[in-house]
Amino acid sequence: MTELLDRLHQDHWNLSHVLLVFDSLLDRFHEGTDPDYELMSEMLKYLESYADQIHHPSEEDIFDRLRARSNESHPVLDLLTKQHELLGQLNRRFRQSLEGIMHEAVLRRDEVEVQGRELVKTLREHLNVEEEEAFPLARERLSKRDWDELRQNLPGPNDPMFSDAAHARFRSLLKHLMDQAEVV
Repeated sequence: MTELLDRLHQDHWNLSHVLLVFDSLLDRFHEGTDPDYELMSEMLKYLESYADQIHHPSEEDIFDRLRARSNESHPVLDLLTKQHELLGQLNRRFRQSLEGIMHEAVLRRDEVEVQGRELVKTLREHLNVEEEEAFPLARERLSKRDWDELRQNLPGPNDPMFSDAAHARFRSLLKHLMDQAEVV
């Protein structure tokens, strides 16, 4: 019945590992080491392509269904919807800064680090709210029929980085980032 929520939960678990890699790379960046900006930028492109085009729309479908099935307001759902947009903006801003560094733009290191930390912190908080508030609400309030209909309207494939049929590019990207971040 909640196959979709299980998939989204797995995405969150996977993403939490990506955030650990980013934490480590940002720590090294803070210490003066230059990480592979191109790899970091590629990871952010991945987040944009998968999270913004597949993962978040799936969540929004659930939130819309919850709103339609209830006479009461759910401020947490409105907050999460706004955060989806904000996360896309934070991601693009940080990626553009990294690309600026690659193209030798003059950027303050501390400002770029703040952008990365803000993205990681906001995304982590967002995942926690979804896991602790929105997903339990959906499990409680949506019917089997709702879940069947939601599953039929899934916007796309599983996460390309972590699925069994993962694209070699994304697996390689994550491995290189983990090696660079010295995350096991």
